[in-house]
Amino acid sequence: MVVVELDRIIVSTTRNTIIEGETLNAFAELLGPEGEALTGRTIVWSTTNPSVLSLSQSVGSDVVVNGAGPGVATLRAASEGRTAEAQVEVLLGPSLVFTPSEVSVSGIEGEASTALNVGIGNGGNGSISGLSAFVSYPGPNTVDWLSVGLNGTTVPTSLTLVPSAVGLSAGTYTATVRVTSPTAGGLASDLDFTFVVTPPPPVIALQTDAVGLSALLGSSQAVFSNVAVTNAGAGALTGLEAEVQYLPGTAEGWLTATLSSSSAPSTLRISAVATGLQAGNYRARIAITSPVARESPVYVEVTFRIAQARERVR
Repeated sequence: MVVVELDRIIVSTTRNTIIEGETLNAFAELLGPEGEALTGRTIVWSTTNPSVLSLSQSVGSDVVVNGAGPGVATLRAASEGRTAEAQVEVLLGPSLVFTPSEVSVSGIEGEASTALNVGIGNGGNGSISGLSAFVSYPGPNTVDWLSVGLNGTTVPTSLTLVPSAVGLSAGTYTATVRVTSPTAGGLASDLDFTFVVTPPPPVIALQTDAVGLSALLGSSQAVFSNVAVTNAGAGALTGLEAEVQYLPGTAEGWLTATLSSSSAPSTLRISAVATGLQAGNYRARIAITSPVARESPVYVEVTFRIAQARERVR
């Protein structure tokens, strides 16, 4: 029996680029001097970088290889002193990434906060689907303060997160939002969420927000009114200031406003004088401000009526 000498080997692959975690099939064709196919020969398969491309199983001239990690590797078939090669590129596999990568927000004790969105993307190649999300808290926690919603189950998509300080005392709270997918044998990524809860801020409260004053034309005697300024919130209401604001195009200088104290409780002392003014109605407002108040400024509207001497001043 004549044994035909092996002349050359041709290695073929179903693909030359795969994604990490995927497999491909390769086939070695053994040819004689006349190009005739040879069978029954032993073939040894190997790769130049098993961390990139690893052998899964081989049966004769067929082999299955795995994309073990990103990079480029060479698949080699050897038989009877002859070799043939095929280069394969392995791309980075899919991974879940968040934008932003972590979240830190603040809230006010006893109040719900506004919703925020976090993007979910693919940090590698391929597609990701079948997403699910859940939240966990470190240690014992009796208040479920973070609600989590997925806006889609296929990447790209986003998470809607709504923290709530209802039932929480002032302090710092943490949670972990985990997003998972069955893609590529199972993916998971964690988003760290920090929630800083602060005590309710001070609130400027006015005894009234409208004051009416009146005087006779030509009078040089000031007229007065007082408005109590208190704190309707928590903490100390400090840094109080009062500023008179006149309407554009109207007379100025007839109204004075002072505070008895820069900290609540305080009294807003309002005075108006008719000197130099004609009969009629004059309007202005007083802005009460504080750098620590939740809402600042707040306003007291002032109406000043100047009547002729023969008119009855109400």
